[in-house]
Amino acid sequence: MTTIEQKIEELLLPSLTEMGYSMVRVKLFKTGKNTTLQLMIEHSDGASINLDDCEKVSREVSVLLDVSDPIKGHYNLEVSSAGLDRPIVKLDDYKRFVGNPVIVKTYVSKFGCKVFEGSLDYADDHIIKLTLKKPLKTGDHTVELSYNEISSARLNDISL
Repeated sequence: MTTIEQKIEELLLPSLTEMGYSMVRVKLFKTGKNTTLQLMIEHSDGASINLDDCEKVSREVSVLLDVSDPIKGHYNLEVSSAGLDRPIVKLDDYKRFVGNPVIVKTYVSKFGCKVFEGSLDYADDHIIKLTLKKPLKTGDHTVELSYNEISSARLNDISL
């Protein structure tokens, strides 16, 4: 089943790619009575995102969203950079950031822990492997997690 976030990403991605950007994450969320559509972007060439980039993307995607109207009712559009604590969302992100410090959260406790901080040492189509900053209760310094166990992951700008 395709989510609304996936539909929005499919709609916007061709224009963003043409403009030289890639989509890090599309997130639709409610805070109280307000609905926000958050688009997190980065330059395809790895250059830093600035306010002008966010404004440029906002203007472009606003037109596309107005025409296709994928979100019923009023919502706020928020375009931002991924920042230093960049979320790791897609399979290609995990592979791209092998060797970097990360914080990974799981849906349920594994080895008595739901938050794993360490170095992302390996990523394939099914699992990731981390070398942990602090050992598990078992004494192990490494952990292997499948993607369906991961609730969220992000780069950790604090060096190990």
